[in-house]
Amino acid sequence: MLELMNRGTPRQHAETDQRSPHRQEFSELEILRLALDQVDYGLVVVDADSGALQFTNALGRDALDDAPSHMGKVGDDTGLRLECGRVVTRRADDAEQLRRNLLRTRAGFRGLLNLGNAGRSSAVAVVPLNAPRYPGYASPADGAGAAAPACLALLVFAKQHLCDDSTMALFARERGLTSAEGQVLAQVCRGLRPAQIADHHGVQISTVRTQLRSIRMKTCCETIRELVQKVSVLPPMALHLSSRSLAMA
Repeated sequence: MLELMNRGTPRQHAETDQRSPHRQEFSELEILRLALDQVDYGLVVVDADSGALQFTNALGRDALDDAPSHMGKVGDDTGLRLECGRVVTRRADDAEQLRRNLLRTRAGFRGLLNLGNAGRSSAVAVVPLNAPRYPGYASPADGAGAAAPACLALLVFAKQHLCDDSTMALFARERGLTSAEGQVLAQVCRGLRPAQIADHHGVQISTVRTQLRSIRMKTCCETIRELVQKVSVLPPMALHLSSRSLAMA
């Protein structure tokens, strides 16, 4: 029956095809850029020798920018900024740490930057993207005497929160949590205790405990710790669509 319903004359199929709206085609690079803009981590690629910027996703640009981002934040707390096309540290004391970690990527070693001071610090992972297998290694395809290829390093900025609001809201909706339960879940994941949540909402602590019991049942978690762990490993989804993503959609 389905086969009969789908049959038609070549002319009918041609008319259907003509009525179909033109679909915009994206290059592989454009698709990759769109995808990386939706990840809730700032991603920046630099030349390991010069620190010259090669690529960044939306959150990476925000992390390097002094101006308020599309999320209303300033990249001040990331420890890095952009200067004349190069990624540099905001504090002079951190410059040697960045230089040393970028140099190590040439030998294929990963590193972790701890930028800022004790009162306000941030972590940035430094990952080699195309480092040779050992110093002086050259691919046979390069040929004798070929110039060594540029070594690229990926900088991965830390998430600002353990559980991001956008992913948590989707999780709450998918599990059938009420609006009040969703708020309680968000506050628990930020480390608040039931008594603090009750004070914040002006309700009895017994009300919060009842909500937590309902949340655990709906999420199939036996303890609050298990609940927080389940939320903390949810996919890292960016809070807002970037302006570039909206323009290309």
